[in-house]
Amino acid sequence: MKFSRKDVFTIPNILTYVRLLCVPVFFALMVVFCTDTAAQQAKVYVWAAFGVFVFAEVTDVIDGFVARHFNMISDLGKVIDPVADKLCQGFGILMLGVAYVMIDRWPVMLFAAILIVKEIAMGVFSYYFMKASKRQVEQIANKWGKAGSALNFASLVLAYFALGLLCYDGDVYKAGDIIYWIAVAVFAAGALVAIYNLIQYNVGYYRALCKVRESGILDKLNDKGEPIEAQDTPAEDGARNV
Repeated sequence: MKFSRKDVFTIPNILTYVRLLCVPVFFALMVVFCTDTAAQQAKVYVWAAFGVFVFAEVTDVIDGFVARHFNMISDLGKVIDPVADKLCQGFGILMLGVAYVMIDRWPVMLFAAILIVKEIAMGVFSYYFMKASKRQVEQIANKWGKAGSALNFASLVLAYFALGLLCYDGDVYKAGDIIYWIAVAVFAAGALVAIYNLIQYNVGYYRALCKVRESGILDKLNDKGEPIEAQDTPAEDGARNV
């Protein structure tokens, strides 16, 4: 991959920077909500955090659309976009789990742990296969990964909306409780898809690595995946000196 200066300020990458800036803002709002009783009563922090999270996810959809339809896909974007996605969803589900644990609702934290471990494992295995194949095998999106991301997004939106409603009393609280259990069901479906996707990815990586090794191309590449320049043999050097 080669990073170009002109790619730094493309519209998709600028939207990705905005999404990255949303992460600390969202995190700060949720920390205040989880640690300040007055903030929980005011409810403004959880709704503000919910708004920041949704805004960040919308920028993800927009930057992907712009990059594909206006041919603005760049190597820099290929690196920072997935990082921004993982940070947004990772902090989103982690802080959501913490907030629900504080009101004695543990299932969300369980699913949060599953999804975070899955993402860490995906990163570790991706790095291993990329290194072992000298960058000939790299992570690519598939329909199961996209389905898992869609389920995660839907469950997070539902769970945050439910969390806001659970701060009220009466019928609003009851509505929040119903939405919460719907969110838990979607979380469960997302966790199953995530586990299947992790297995499928690594089986695919392993098969691709085997094909690359059988092709013999690894002997012609250095550790960075670049072609090894041909070196003169002693016989050739001697012939040149004659």
